[in-house]
Amino acid sequence: MEIFKNRYKREAVEVVCPLCKHSQIVYFPEEEMPCCPKCKKKMIVKEVLTEGKY
Repeated sequence: MEIFKNRYKREAVEVVCPLCKHSQIVYFPEEEMPCCPKCKKKMIVKEVLTEGKY
């Protein structure tokens, strides 16, 4: 599966829990959408993080 690793660009994404607002950074498409460690609810995408942001 080495072919597929280079096929997609790795993106840093900030995800947030809709209930308690806990946030963390994950890398797509390598990682799956996480569940909140506090309330166990599926987290949602808040922002795609890019370099050079002001």
